[in-house]
Amino acid sequence: MLKKIQQDFSYYSHEFKDNYRKGVHRLRTILASRAQAQAFVSNAGGVAVVLGYEPDKPDKNAQELYALLMASPYIDDAVQTFLGSIYEAGAESQDVMYSDSARCLEILHDPVMARAAGAGTVSAGKWIAALAGQSCAAYTDIAAVAASETAMTAVAASETAMAAVIGNATALNVVATSQAAMNAVAASETAMTAVIANTAAFNTVVTSHVAMNAVASSYVAVAAVYESAVAVEAVKANETAWATLTGASSAVMGKAAAKLAGLNPADYADMTAVAASSTAMAAIIGNSTALNAVVSSSTAMTAVIANATALNAVVSSSTAMAAIIGNSTALNAVVSSSTAMAAIIGNATALNAVVSSQTAMAAVASSKTAATAIEASSTAVSALSSSPLKVTDSGGYGHTNNKRNVRSGRAFIISVKFGTSSNTSYYGNISTFLLGSSSYRATCNASARAINRFATSIVCYGEYTGSLNDNVNYSQVVYIPC
Repeated sequence: MLKKIQQDFSYYSHEFKDNYRKGVHRLRTILASRAQAQAFVSNAGGVAVVLGYEPDKPDKNAQELYALLMASPYIDDAVQTFLGSIYEAGAESQDVMYSDSARCLEILHDPVMARAAGAGTVSAGKWIAALAGQSCAAYTDIAAVAASETAMTAVAASETAMAAVIGNATALNVVATSQAAMNAVAASETAMTAVIANTAAFNTVVTSHVAMNAVASSYVAVAAVYESAVAVEAVKANETAWATLTGASSAVMGKAAAKLAGLNPADYADMTAVAASSTAMAAIIGNSTALNAVVSSSTAMTAVIANATALNAVVSSSTAMAAIIGNSTALNAVVSSSTAMAAIIGNATALNAVVSSQTAMAAVASSKTAATAIEASSTAVSALSSSPLKVTDSGGYGHTNNKRNVRSGRAFIISVKFGTSSNTSYYGNISTFLLGSSSYRATCNASARAINRFATSIVCYGEYTGSLNDNVNYSQVVYIPC
């Protein structure tokens, strides 16, 4: 003869599963009535139908039934009934259920039971507290655990407790939106490693302002994010989260950079201290992860540019220059600084990196500070004349009303010549310059004239009378597109 729990299981299976849509409606109707709901969640066979399906083998309405029960105010009673039918010794109360650490671990390692224990706010809180070595009786629910510095410090330090948090959306959402909880998580390498290793959990953190503020306030968390290429890309995909991470304070960035570079964070108060240390800067430049963190941070780059030791170390390194050019934050910081541009112009390694990069030249042309520095430097002009980006454009043009558009975007014009032979009665005209509005005008004498100026665009046309001929309708422009 079947036991009552088996009979009840069979009955509710028939009621909920024989007709998938009617089954969902029946559970919804039950949960809408307090008396019916309380009777149902006290029935071990009934709740087992809803809570007992294997996570990786749901039938057509299993997830919907589960979601209905989890969203109801009766979920914690249902969980206690379900687990109490498995562990009779814990059936008396939730405090008794989760008072046994071995039992809590068994629950964690069983996907069905773990999902159930984490479904209710009360059960999740007491279970996770117990996994962290805390008294489950001391906490009413997961919100109480999240609000407790003592509890969350213990949770964040425990791989098992963090596994429970990460594996259950109820607990994870509460933790990710609690400042106290996230402060503890962000300060713990154990917790951050667990969060970053789980895509769903880390996405929850990335989309939470509270969570990201906590991450950006902890050098441990910042370093943990940068140590994972996957985590960095996930944060980058969220504009707000990326701005929060890269806006970390000087103290956080300095210690994070030191940690990433294999140094002792305690030796550096902030990014200013890191920038002042030739040892630290050498270690950062020699470590791609640390370097990536520094160039991604406007705070860090400000400190680097403000310190001659750090700035010279960076511009002398092809590795560092490549990282800067590849990062818009760092590149914009450099081209906006007359100090940084002077350092680049004064260093062959850095200057060659800039004049050989389309990205870098575009940034230079977009900054009046950088463009002014380049135009004023014979060294920079000479380097640009040998740039692999150099383009030579030749062709005919007409009068003012028949101009030849050489380039519609910004460019650095190296030289120009008008005409195919000398004819000083006629003139050629070119461009509007970025710095100052005057264009260049010269006679047609078939000789290249040095320009060495940035232009907003390149347009050629002539000034002449009479019929067109090669003397006047030809120009050759050598330039670098920016």
